[in-house]
Amino acid sequence: MTLKNAKIMKLLFHLTPLSNMESIIKNGLKPRNLLDGNENAFIDIADPEIIDKRSCQQLGDYIPFHFHPYSAFDFAVKNSHPDIKFVYITITRNYARDKGFKVIPSHPLSDQAFSPILYDYETGFDMIDWEAVATSGNCDPHVKSAKMAECLADCIIPVSSFHNVFVPDIETEKYIKALFQAKGFTRQPPYVNIWSEVFALNEL
Repeated sequence: MTLKNAKIMKLLFHLTPLSNMESIIKNGLKPRNLLDGNENAFIDIADPEIIDKRSCQQLGDYIPFHFHPYSAFDFAVKNSHPDIKFVYITITRNYARDKGFKVIPSHPLSDQAFSPILYDYETGFDMIDWEAVATSGNCDPHVKSAKMAECLADCIIPVSSFHNVFVPDIETEKYIKALFQAKGFTRQPPYVNIWSEVFALNEL
């Protein structure tokens, strides 16, 4: 995958540490504000300042997904935590549309979106500057912001609704498959696929 075909991709991407997957498989993927005391060990990879800003915008009530796995957020997280192994949880865009998930067509913390508007899925999707998304690099603020458009889920997403879990290597693939099997998830989807390139410490 490259950013040039991000618009026509079928999936949405959520980055999380591998260590969170056991809880996610047991309890579903939750908005931050729905995490309870039984999930205190859940690793939050976002910068605390960013978490505070998102909370002020009531975005803690949503699960954020990106339209590709190459956002500046993903790049920063992977470089800031080289000791943590990550995976990508994906859902289909059709699922997000059918469930009425919302879209913010640019980075919600950017200056031009200080008080972001949450659009209906199709309206927000059409408002994304896909030409900017397809542009290499993040030097231009508008390009960087467009690449960080978000799709927001306001509910717990069960594992049965995942499409893929992308992993960096065979070891992780075996681990995730074993977790699925132990929790009784024996049918596909969700699939578990190795996609090592997307976990490289680089950005497009």
